[in-house]
Amino acid sequence: MRKALDELSDLFIYLKVWKVENHVYIDSLMPPTEKYHRDLFFQIYLMKDNNPGSVSEGALLAIGGRYDYLLHHMSDHEYRTNPQCAVGTSLALETIVLHSPADFRPIGNEATTNVLVCSKGGGGLLVERMKLVAELWEENIKADFVPIPDPSLTEQYEYASEHDIRCLVILTDAGVSQTGFVKVTSHF
Repeated sequence: MRKALDELSDLFIYLKVWKVENHVYIDSLMPPTEKYHRDLFFQIYLMKDNNPGSVSEGALLAIGGRYDYLLHHMSDHEYRTNPQCAVGTSLALETIVLHSPADFRPIGNEATTNVLVCSKGGGGLLVERMKLVAELWEENIKADFVPIPDPSLTEQYEYASEHDIRCLVILTDAGVSQTGFVKVTSHF
């Protein structure tokens, strides 16, 4: 349960980086709505601008929880002695796209320059990469990052190649913490 709460905390940090935390409501400790859910159950809502405090006015974006009890009752007798654990999440991607207000959607990015914000060392610098991407979007620069916490340089170069991105911004732990500068390279 601690890991799940840590991941929800990380999600809130990511929402804050992109300045959408006031538009998203996470109900992480609600009682399960179905009898096959046990323990942890959550729902995530997109709040409407005109009524940010009311969940009933928002759109349901995701739902998830533990499904151990369901698996236990569906499994064969031999597996019941060694019960399996299960968690699941369902994202309503179409709902996310349809209900996203234009003021916090990523910029349309009609610019011709594509930038991949990369990291080298430092545990992946995910939050720093996300912040820089958000800043580039604000300047109407098409930017992206590899959406995993600690990608290798090889993974990032492959991502750039697969997406035809030729401009890389490489963040390093030392560079971010000491100088505030980033290194920009051309990937031709």
